[in-house]
Amino acid sequence: MKEQGLNIDDHIYSDTAYDDAFRTMEGRCDDLLIPFVSHMFKENYGRDAKVKRLRNEQFIEHEDGSEEKRITDSSFEIIWKNVTKRYHLECESKKYDGTLLIRLFEYDSQIAKNTAEGSMYKLKVSIPNSGLLLLRGTDNTPKSAEIEIAMPNERSASYKVPIMKMADYTIDDIFNEHLYMLIPFYIFNYEKMLPDIDSDENQIDKLLSEYSEIFDRLRSEQERGVLSAHSYSAIIKLSHRVAYKLTMKQDKIQKKVGDFMGGKVLDLPEFRIYDEGKAEGLAEGLAEGEKMRKEMASTIEALTARIKELEQQQKDQNLSN
Repeated sequence: MKEQGLNIDDHIYSDTAYDDAFRTMEGRCDDLLIPFVSHMFKENYGRDAKVKRLRNEQFIEHEDGSEEKRITDSSFEIIWKNVTKRYHLECESKKYDGTLLIRLFEYDSQIAKNTAEGSMYKLKVSIPNSGLLLLRGTDNTPKSAEIEIAMPNERSASYKVPIMKMADYTIDDIFNEHLYMLIPFYIFNYEKMLPDIDSDENQIDKLLSEYSEIFDRLRSEQERGVLSAHSYSAIIKLSHRVAYKLTMKQDKIQKKVGDFMGGKVLDLPEFRIYDEGKAEGLAEGLAEGEKMRKEMASTIEALTARIKELEQQQKDQNLSN
């Protein structure tokens, strides 16, 4: 997995396009993340909820004592109405199996360890609210899983891990629930049909028409203030990257749908403006700092000259006396 700090304008192809897409939205788009978390964990966060990103590097200790650095897809807190809740989300492109729960618990326990608190004789560890987004879910994948921890006193504690499957959500579901974070992965709902679609120009045009409608609806959401221009750009650019990766074996789909999405991307300067704005702000700050330095140096120089002038006047007066 890649480190965070992704540049969304990097070359369209990426071996980790799915992870990159999820982390980019989680790391840069609060208005996508908050409703997604509300839906997954049955919360009702308002638009004034705040997201605080946490360290996503975890060091997993092995039986031989060695440590392995791993990168979680997300680790963050949401603060709302003076209540703070910690979350850990994973986005998985492979089909569900038992190893996913083991990996989740490894991350959860390490996050709990890193945030432990207490005194010399009492330690409190807090497991984060953990959830899983499956891009390739099967019909028999449950809505949630459970991790149970057996205690030395023969009691046990357990926590639920909600599971969202991309296949369970239509475009209407996504817009009705404000789950815009799912849109870049919507192409996964067509994955099994892609070989047949690739051989039929009419079906390719139908797929393109659906994406055109999706992007039009997104634009309407952005224009009425439900979605920021920043997140609107992210969704379209990341949809392009995910679709490119998933359709590597379907040349016709990749070209036609890719050209359409690529054209949309060219019309979206928001991320470039945002990044350039930060660079310009930094340059302005440096220029202002240099201006202040020069002004201060000039002031000091003038004061030094005045002090020398006064000292000379005092010497001349002493000589005359």
